[in-house]
Amino acid sequence: MKTRLDASFAEVRPSPESDRRAAALRRYSRFVGIAKRILPATALALLMLVAVWPRIQGAIDGMHFARLPKIDVSQARQVRMVDPRYTGTDRNNRPFVVTADAASQTPKADDAISLDAPKADLATVGGNWDELTAYVGLYQPQAQQLDLFGNVELYQDKGNALRSDSVTINMAQGTAISHDPVEGDGTFGHIKAQGLRVLDRGETIIFTGHAALDLNSRTKATP
Repeated sequence: MKTRLDASFAEVRPSPESDRRAAALRRYSRFVGIAKRILPATALALLMLVAVWPRIQGAIDGMHFARLPKIDVSQARQVRMVDPRYTGTDRNNRPFVVTADAASQTPKADDAISLDAPKADLATVGGNWDELTAYVGLYQPQAQQLDLFGNVELYQDKGNALRSDSVTINMAQGTAISHDPVEGDGTFGHIKAQGLRVLDRGETIIFTGHAALDLNSRTKATP
């Protein structure tokens, strides 16, 4: 049985709706308090930025950025090496060396190496050396084939020198061939031909096509 005192307490107890309103009022009060502190600080920062901006703009205008070099996409796709050196032996275990000023290789042609200013040195049967030079070349390591182009010159340490526009050398077999005009000088004299074939690392040289040989005086002399 409720007394009058219990009934009075029930009348003054807060309802759920009034609790929600009180919580919302407290959150709004906290937001207002935070805003009162942040807004003045933000305004002060903006004023300082406006004051110093002319100096910042002047510093940016006075900066000089280095011009970056242009990158050739074709070079980016190539592997380039300076002063390359390739060594090997032929079928008779005679050594050879291929060098150049630079070499470049594309990923799609892993057995074709472009050479700048190539030079090939080959040991002969008698232990001597033949040397070939050119402007450019193409070397295939697996096939051991060297193609030379542009002012190709063949030197033999026995005193012979031959010149042509292109020569293909089979390093494994020790042979070479050229279908371009050939001109040369040596102990034999002066010769011109329409092509040549080199066998056994220069021990035998066959001049093909029309050939003209001008023997030197020592060769012409009879005992």
